Amino acid sequence: MWCNDNDFIIIAVWVDDMLIFTTTDQLKSKAIADVENKWEITDIRIPTKIVGIKLMITPDSISISSSRYIESILIKEGLDKSNAVSMPLNINITLVPNPERTEGNRSNDYAHILGELQYIANMMRPDIAYAVNQLASYTSNPSIQHYTALKRILRYLCGTRDYCITYRSLPEKTDFFYRYADATYANMEQNWSVTSYVFIAGDGTITWSSKRQISTMLSSVQAEYIALSEASHEVC
Repeated sequence: MWCNDNDFIIIAVWVDDMLIFTTTDQLKSKAIADVENKWEITDIRIPTKIVGIKLMITPDSISISSSRYIESILIKEGLDKSNAVSMPLNINITLVPNPERTEGNRSNDYAHILGELQYIANMMRPDIAYAVNQLASYTSNPSIQHYTALKRILRYLCGTRDYCITYRSLPEKTDFFYRYADATYANMEQNWSVTSYVFIAGDGTITWSSKRQISTMLSSVQAEYIALSEASHEVC
């Protein structure tokens, strides 16, 4: 990253792919020329995808989507034409540990699918972050209940595969950056609370999380305080 007063250059690199963000066309040309002086590159101009992320760019917005990656998972699992559901988790069912208590195996199919969903939840789909977080607690020894809940997330994604995050150019006096944070109080079998937060910039989410708090809370107020503290720490 390079910046000077109100102008900046940001170069994001993943293996041999890179994205260049600049505030002016002159800086963009300079950045490309500097990179070409060091390495041989192919300039594809306006990108349409990178590391499995679909990009849709207009003069005043950028949208990102994981539709192609989701589609590949659904086809692999035979759920690309399944009946969609409106929520990633069934709120009427309480997840419990496997009653059979068989020997744990973290290399199971459940763990593999959950890992793919974790990538989607972390990169582009905050709407499944809570569901994936809950199911991750049973990775080593999943039961039929957990497999069913996992397939439900896939069925939810089947109906929402084209969802995207859009970042827009906003009027100067509009709040560009804001956050939300919340916590549930002792709603798991271990009496641990769950922290969730989301940060938004340009009308689009930029970072989010849904995870179990590391210690037992004694009240809903304490759980909420920890949630706000974790959210503040994230942005700093």
